[in-house]
Amino acid sequence: MKNNKWEKERPRAAAYIALFLFSASFITLSASATATTVSISDVFLKPNETAVTSIMINNVSNLGVADISLSFDPSVVHVVSATNSDFDLFDAVIDNSTGSVKAVGADFGDGLYGDVKFGDVTLKAVGNHGETSALNISINVLKEAGPDETTIPAAVDNGTAFINIPPVPIAISVHRYNNVGTDYPCEALFNASDSYDPDGDAITNYTWDCGDGYYGEGPETEHVYSSYKWNGTGYEPLNLSLTVKDDRGLANTTIMSINVYIAGDANGDGEVDIGDAVWVGVHWEESCDGLSWTDEQADGADLNNDCVIDIGDAVIIGRNWERVAW
Repeated sequence: MKNNKWEKERPRAAAYIALFLFSASFITLSASATATTVSISDVFLKPNETAVTSIMINNVSNLGVADISLSFDPSVVHVVSATNSDFDLFDAVIDNSTGSVKAVGADFGDGLYGDVKFGDVTLKAVGNHGETSALNISINVLKEAGPDETTIPAAVDNGTAFINIPPVPIAISVHRYNNVGTDYPCEALFNASDSYDPDGDAITNYTWDCGDGYYGEGPETEHVYSSYKWNGTGYEPLNLSLTVKDDRGLANTTIMSINVYIAGDANGDGEVDIGDAVWVGVHWEESCDGLSWTDEQADGADLNNDCVIDIGDAVIIGRNWERVAW
């Protein structure tokens, strides 16, 4: 009976297996079709100056031949040169009247693998400050090395040339050491007033990500942290990011580490005890020069970030005596 049943079900099972194999091969082909990407990175220039960007062929296997075109707005930028290729043979024809580059690369070995530099492209800004040009890539030929010259499917990631330099964000944590301030007062203070724009554009927007889900705006912001990170052996800093944007819409971001300890932990060892009391005692009645501490230990002893080490800091230690971060 079992054999008869298997005989009846075998055609259906074979069909399922065939469908599975077809689906698996389709998934594999689909994955490989998008695995390789030809890209060009954004580039930023000042008027009449030059800058270099690169055309990359990323995540490729057994690459033998590439024929790639680049188009751009010739009223905004010109291409000065296309050089420094990973290919053994590389040649580029540049036409700044039509805004086009056609380049060919060939490998004479066993093929190229990984992230391959097709070429460095040197651009010159011929337009005015604030203008942009799309940098669009077209793949004419992308083939494997070897006699079969199998075509390599690839996606394209285009870029942009900006005649504008991004603003430079500079984030300062006024206090290098901050404490959780939800139970006992401690405001972290952040300042971005030293941020600037290299070509004189006005910075119109400052956005802060404090690393714990809170966002702030403006060149200065204050934040009370409600949490800290303890990894079992020490504190892990939180990542604070500052994004600034100029009046032409160009943005730039910087990231810095912020120390946040439990309330009362002056020396950052994860436990509120005599060591923290000693730090406060050593710096008793000292105050900040302006709004920030030059002495790192005093910065830690200023548990409530009010720029004065006094009874307020001692009370925080007393109220949290023998508290631990773990």
